[in-house]
Amino acid sequence: MTPTDHPPYLGIWTDTTQPDERTSREPLSRARIVAGALKVLDRDGVEGLSMRTLAQELHTAATSLYRHVHNKGELLDLTVDALMAEVELPPEGTDWRTAARALSLNLRAVLMRHRDAAILHGSRMAIGPNALGRMEYLCSTLIAAGFSEEQAAAAGATVINYTVGSVLGEIMPTSALEASGYTWEQFAAEMGERVTALPLDRYPTMRRMLPMLLGHHHDQPFEYGLDALLDGLEARRGRAGGADAATRVD
Repeated sequence: MTPTDHPPYLGIWTDTTQPDERTSREPLSRARIVAGALKVLDRDGVEGLSMRTLAQELHTAATSLYRHVHNKGELLDLTVDALMAEVELPPEGTDWRTAARALSLNLRAVLMRHRDAAILHGSRMAIGPNALGRMEYLCSTLIAAGFSEEQAAAAGATVINYTVGSVLGEIMPTSALEASGYTWEQFAAEMGERVTALPLDRYPTMRRMLPMLLGHHHDQPFEYGLDALLDGLEARRGRAGGADAATRVD
């Protein structure tokens, strides 16, 4: 295996663009490549995003892409950072809780808008310029509100991880259903029939609650969990000893 001239995930910070000697109405650039990658992602999902399919999308040769990106991993990192660029930031001066909540909801909206975006985000280390810009905003807001730097780092990562993980929990079962030819509504209807047939003496609680649990697939349960998370962060805010002390039982 031939090593690259930088570790994984760091190529996003190095613009390897070289002039494309071929005549083209719209020369290749990193921006055009990333825009094409998002189109392929939306159409074909993360499994369908490759240097070959991207080259076909851009009507060029796959070898031409390597003038601008080192490898597929770098392409994926650039795509993740392009997704993060779509995450709107709340206005400066917004209180920490409103800011963290809005950032989480905005990230969720982006991940739900693009096919397999959460899968892609979860498989890469999101440390590109746009990702760091969102974390810079979130962590600086938390620090200004009285969180220590250690607490802010833990809190910021927790908010992002909760958001990405929740979206994964929503989209992956739905993707499996759609791949089998069912919609979520069809699944819920058939599952409802099975719920009513559950032995009452064995599953008394689930007979009542399973429809509620299956309904935990949309905005309301996500926001419920997010608010519970923020409640916990508020209880720990400014506690002496940073994140380690916050994890101890008093």
